[in-house]
Amino acid sequence: MKIAISTLTGYGNYGNRLQNYALQHTLELMGNQVVTIRNTTNPSEMILKKKVRQRFGDNSSLTLLLKKLLSLFSHSKKLNYNRTISFLSFTKKYINESDFEINENTDKFDFDKYIDCYVIGSDQVWNYAFPSFSKFDFVEYSIKPKISYAASFGVSEIPEYLRDFYRTGLNGIDYISVRETSGKKIVSDLTDIKATVVLDPTLLLSKEDWQEISTKKLYSKKFIVVYFLDEISKDDLSYIQKYAESNNCLIKRMFSRDDEELWESGPDEFINLFSQAEAVFTDSFHAVAFSIIFNKYFEVFERNFKGPSMNSRIDTLLDDLDLTDRWHSKSGNSTSIDYSKAMELLKIRKKESLSFLENSLKEVERKING
Repeated sequence: MKIAISTLTGYGNYGNRLQNYALQHTLELMGNQVVTIRNTTNPSEMILKKKVRQRFGDNSSLTLLLKKLLSLFSHSKKLNYNRTISFLSFTKKYINESDFEINENTDKFDFDKYIDCYVIGSDQVWNYAFPSFSKFDFVEYSIKPKISYAASFGVSEIPEYLRDFYRTGLNGIDYISVRETSGKKIVSDLTDIKATVVLDPTLLLSKEDWQEISTKKLYSKKFIVVYFLDEISKDDLSYIQKYAESNNCLIKRMFSRDDEELWESGPDEFINLFSQAEAVFTDSFHAVAFSIIFNKYFEVFERNFKGPSMNSRIDTLLDDLDLTDRWHSKSGNSTSIDYSKAMELLKIRKKESLSFLENSLKEVERKING
């Protein structure tokens, strides 16, 4: 079948790029032709860089209006430019993005006639707090079959004024799976649909699969990875520094301008770092996912975020794999991780998740073929 993935379009978030690749790869292994729709609906102010046009060509799918990522960080335009190039290069090499794009001004969807089925997800495609969120995230422009795979709301409840909007969108999807238990509850509260909770697509691939697309850069000294999407508190940073010192490890800070080399690194280096790290300290869902994929010691921290909690997706994953003790404790997490049990549980969840996707696609094919 010809399948179009509807997900978040972004060139600065590791989890976004890696989940997109993983879902595409999984669908291709099932024998499908897959394209990811470039959705730039209501983006932040975007800038088309002449250097990017020259490097990738005027007609390249990667010659896009770049997100304001280049201006969000005032430290160095060169650093931000190089970081964006790393993400665009990864995308060009590993993700089959559409030549066309859709946005708030799109009123013709001629590409729809070439698509057999849409798969929505993964990532926080249904998070109303994102400026890009719209009815397009439910693919309302098409009457073709739709499947959501590990779609995430990113929040635990939908405000009253948006409930009808979500209800309409969800009822237009033929087969719904979500990434966290709170998402399953949202679907059941708004509709008569019983959603299935499945694994994030990054966890459908093995560590060997991921190492095939990593940079394979070797590090001679032991290190730990520190990857926080929100500000890290002084107490938490002090705790991590003491851990590094006691274990004779360097600290590699990702998504921090304190480490300029890593700031510029793309998703392929993200994979490489996690494959070689001694331990991981994070508040990120996908950092937790890759810690598990590579069987690393990790601790996950609460975000210093004033707003709706985004912990449900992490809670669901840790519950599934009996790793709930990986939440950071102020008294310290000294216990090692028994990955033998976690990997057996992951194997079961992977089988269940793939079964949902395979069965949904078979039903779609059956409908198409009459």
